[in-house]
Amino acid sequence: MKILLLSVHPPHGGGSAHSSQELACGLRSLGHEVLHIAPYKTATHLTQYPGLMWIQADFPGDLNISAQAQLDIDRQVQAAYLEHGPFDVVILGRESFLWHLEAVRSVHRDKPVVLIVRGAYINSLAGSNSIDLAVKEQLLNLYRGCDKIVCIARHLATSINRVVGVNNTIFLPNPIHLPPFNPTTNLPAFNITSNYDRRQKEPIRLLMAAQLKARKKPLDAVEIVRILVRNGEDVHLTVCGDGPDRGEMLNRIHRYGLEKQIVLKGSVSRQQVLDCLNNVETVLLCSDNEGRPRVLQEAIAAGKGVVAYDNPGSREVVNEWLNQWPLGRLVPIGDTIAASRAISDLAAYFRSKPDPLPPPQLPNPIEVLYQYESMLEGLEVRSTKPELGAIHC
Repeated sequence: MKILLLSVHPPHGGGSAHSSQELACGLRSLGHEVLHIAPYKTATHLTQYPGLMWIQADFPGDLNISAQAQLDIDRQVQAAYLEHGPFDVVILGRESFLWHLEAVRSVHRDKPVVLIVRGAYINSLAGSNSIDLAVKEQLLNLYRGCDKIVCIARHLATSINRVVGVNNTIFLPNPIHLPPFNPTTNLPAFNITSNYDRRQKEPIRLLMAAQLKARKKPLDAVEIVRILVRNGEDVHLTVCGDGPDRGEMLNRIHRYGLEKQIVLKGSVSRQQVLDCLNNVETVLLCSDNEGRPRVLQEAIAAGKGVVAYDNPGSREVVNEWLNQWPLGRLVPIGDTIAASRAISDLAAYFRSKPDPLPPPQLPNPIEVLYQYESMLEGLEVRSTKPELGAIHC
C-alpha cells in the first residue's frame, strides 16, 4: 500500500511524535510505502529521515487552529499529495489534524482516511471543559467524516462512540519498540538485584518524562519532592521535557532549596529518556488527562514502579498489568501527599524484596503492526462520488 501519514515527528512533540514515527517505520518494514509529513513551528535544520517531509506551520496546541496555520498546512499537504501521490490511504496521526480533513479530501477524494485518536481532543469534548459550541460541532462533524477511527486506548473508543456517535472505531495500541537500555549517565544504574545491604542505602530515584505544561501538572512534582524531603527521604528527581511551566518549576525549586534533588534536563532524545529510565526505580506522572501514556508502559516493561494521578489513560495502563505487575500506584489527581506516600511505599518494597518480580512484556510491536496492516487493507472505499468509481487498497 501507498500511505500518507500526517502527524508530528521527533524532535518536536511528545509521546505521540515517537509513536507516529514508530508506526511509519513499522509499516515500511512490512513493505508499505509511507510518506510521513510533519509540521513544525520554527525553521530549523533537521536530519532528513527517509520518507519524512518537514513543513513549516504554526501547529495548534489546543482545540482551535489559526486561519493562517490551517491555510499553511492545507496548501503544503495538498502540494505534497499531488507531487508524491496518489495514495491508497491517508492517516491523520492525531486529532489536531482533523482540521485538514477537508483539504485532504479535495485531493484524496473518496479513498480511505484513518484518524488515530490519542486523547488530545476527545478528552476535552467528553469532559466538563467549556468549549465553544460552534467549534465542538465542527469537530464532531470532522470525526464523522473519517472512514476509520483508531483509538490507542479502550476508554478513548468508549468516549468516541458516546460523544461522536459513530460505530467505526477500533482499539489498537501503539506499536511500541522498546530497545535495550544503554545508560550513558554518570549515575550507577539502580539495580534491584544488587547486594541487599547496598540497596538499603540507595536514594529514591524518580523520573518524570513529560512536557512541562499545565495538563501534565509538573509543579505538583516539585511539591511531591518537597514533601518527601521534609519527611526525611533522600530523593532525586530527573525531569525530561520542556514547556511553558519550566520557568515556574525552576523558581519553586530555588525557593524550596531543592537544586540538589531535582534536575531539569530539558528536551532530550528518546534514547536519553530510556537511559534515565534505567537509572531510576519509579516513574512519576502527574497528568490530569492522558490517552494511553507510553512512559508508563515503558516503565512497567522496564521493571520500574509507577506512581500516577488517577486519570482514565493512566488507570487503563496500570490496571491492564495489575495482575502481572502490582507495582503501579494510582492516587487522586492533585493529591501530592498521597503521591509522596506511594513513592515511599514503593521505595520500601524495592529495598525489602531479595527477589524482584519479572516485569511483563508490552504487546509485540510486530503483531500490533500486522493488526494495523489488516485494518488498512480491509477498509472499503467510500463511494459518495460515483464518477470516481471504486478504488480498492
